[in-house]
Amino acid sequence: MAGSRQAMNNAMRPPGRFLAGLALCALAVLAFWDVPRSGPTASDDLTYERAVLDGRIGVFSAELAAGSGRFHHYLHVGLTSLAYRMDSPALRRSVALAGFLGVIIALAALAARLSRRPELGLLVATLALGLYQDNWHHNILTAYPLVFDSGMLCLLLAGYALARRAETGRTGWLVVANLALFLAFCHFEAFVAYVPILAGLVWLTARGGARERLRAMLPAFAVLPAYAAVYLGYRLAHPSQYAGNALDLTSPAAILKTAWAYSRPALPLGGFAFNLEYVNRFPQFAKAYVLSFGQYLSELAANLSLLAPAWVALGLLAGGLTYHCLDRAVRARVPWLTWLLCAFAVVCPNALIALSPKYQEPAASGLAWYVTTTFSFYAVAVLLALGGLALAGRLPAGPRRVLAAGLGLVVGLAALVNASVNASVRDSKIAAGARWRVAALACQSRLIAGLPEGARLVAPDLFTAVNTELVGPDYWPAYFRAHAGRGLTVASGLGGADPEQTPVYVLRRLSGLLDRDTALVLARVTGLGPAPADPYAAAPDAPALLAGQAVVAMDAANRFYDLVFRDASGWRIAPLTVGGGPFSRTDIKGDGLLPASMARLAAHSLATGEAAPVVLRFGPGFSAPERSVTGDVVWAGDTAELALVNNTSAVFRVTLAATAAAPAPVTVALGGALMPDGATIECSALVTPLSLSLTLPPGRHVLILRALPPTGAKKRLGLIDARCVPQAPAP
Repeated sequence: MAGSRQAMNNAMRPPGRFLAGLALCALAVLAFWDVPRSGPTASDDLTYERAVLDGRIGVFSAELAAGSGRFHHYLHVGLTSLAYRMDSPALRRSVALAGFLGVIIALAALAARLSRRPELGLLVATLALGLYQDNWHHNILTAYPLVFDSGMLCLLLAGYALARRAETGRTGWLVVANLALFLAFCHFEAFVAYVPILAGLVWLTARGGARERLRAMLPAFAVLPAYAAVYLGYRLAHPSQYAGNALDLTSPAAILKTAWAYSRPALPLGGFAFNLEYVNRFPQFAKAYVLSFGQYLSELAANLSLLAPAWVALGLLAGGLTYHCLDRAVRARVPWLTWLLCAFAVVCPNALIALSPKYQEPAASGLAWYVTTTFSFYAVAVLLALGGLALAGRLPAGPRRVLAAGLGLVVGLAALVNASVNASVRDSKIAAGARWRVAALACQSRLIAGLPEGARLVAPDLFTAVNTELVGPDYWPAYFRAHAGRGLTVASGLGGADPEQTPVYVLRRLSGLLDRDTALVLARVTGLGPAPADPYAAAPDAPALLAGQAVVAMDAANRFYDLVFRDASGWRIAPLTVGGGPFSRTDIKGDGLLPASMARLAAHSLATGEAAPVVLRFGPGFSAPERSVTGDVVWAGDTAELALVNNTSAVFRVTLAATAAAPAPVTVALGGALMPDGATIECSALVTPLSLSLTLPPGRHVLILRALPPTGAKKRLGLIDARCVPQAPAP
């Protein structure tokens, strides 16, 4: 015991602390790399930003507070709006990330101080950084900067003040604790559920018997009656119109089930089912559409050479730090009340929202994620750290080292898998931010100055949702008015506008969703051309926009790119050259340019071909496409139609190729004029390659797919990267 304690003391001397702190800093950088590039997560952030742009944030907060009967909206909205006064999404993310990291540091420091065990604080920080899941709805790092994490910091400050009160007996610490508690409750009323945990802290740290400890509780929470009076008084004066304030106490089992449902995703990889959407949208290594955790792990193991070095480094750091802490664990008594409080802390953030039928219903249907999941995650990190150290501390040096290596390996592998999932989630958020990068570049460049007031700006890329954020039809006009001083009608399509009567311009992103530099094209629409042959187009028969001249701008003039585009003379190529001002600029003139056909390519990489004579389009019954690197995925329910169009006068033999994704085994019957005798396909695996040889006469033909037996489900069958490949004209 003495030797183990001496080893722990040696490890936590200044050199050891410095190295451990350096490793934690590296872990934080790897865990949250590229977070500043991420875009909005939900429509809530855009609502706050819009209120700031319109100068009505005070009115907005008052409306929310009065409508819900919850006065915490004054502080909540006020703090949130501070970040949206920064005209830089990257700066907003950095500020929010600083708050999140501040909570981890404060939590680790408080755990180490209360336990008198530095290794506990180090392990808490390691688990919090290595196992954090960047997937929760209304993610703290993007949706609510400065709000909930600052409330958690107030709670941690209250805990520290109460511990210091027990150590010193000074009344001043009681004042600090009560003020911090009141501020925490004003951030979010759900923080009231942490009172039993703080009460347990007072019980464990106070001196004397049970009577003295109970007596110490009264001044520690003297602010509770004051907060209750203010809260209830405001609620009585402002009857709530918010469905989330309704109560349903008829079923204690439903309340417990709801609280656990919102807490469970905070467990390591506990939110993986929700992550599948992101994994398939931006997979980092997968070669197939992922439908289960087991399939994801098999893809991970089969493509080890494709793993990002940063993921491996994060796993090694998390596992190494875990081993470092557990190997130096000493036997220490952990009171049973501590275990109970930590377990309660996993579910207590969701205790109050679990009383509302608004939140009970989505939890019952499987949609179990909410902003308070993050607070459950903090408790999980402390509970795992305590458990690991308690287990390792009971063993002699040899077995303890074996256990430390085993648990370090488990944590390292979990952190590696978690990092790969987070990478897909983060890529999805970065792709969502691509819209704002395009809009910001357009406002900063000289392109926008040429648009007359009242012009219609057709900008489909600004309205195509990549993540869960929702942009209303009036958001982008307000954005351009605030950032460019132009009164424009910004829309996703031409609508009923006539280019000959109304000035119509088209704004399109040329750069990739994840590119670090942004390129866009702005063109004056001078006419309408034929519909593009895009099988995934929302309106496949809508006419294409034609322009007489297009202007291309980039925010990275030190790179070399070519621009490929199509006009009346066919495919053409032009180099992207440096124009005036800080942005690269290229003016292109032609007779009937198709802005939708423009694409930016690396210099000397041009490869174009003739338009395919055979076109595949998805008809009724198919969902909107889900974009992913493995291919565009469209889902069908019981019945759906595929349209195949032969634009020539010859008969073609074609191969309809795709990969079928089936969450559950399904039989698909094929029918229609192309297959009068019918056929069936058995999709018994998660993914099944499909290849159908068809003879296609001139004109349009429909292939009908029916899932058997019909169940009414919306996602029976998915088609990944479906394409129609001509073989040769039939004799």
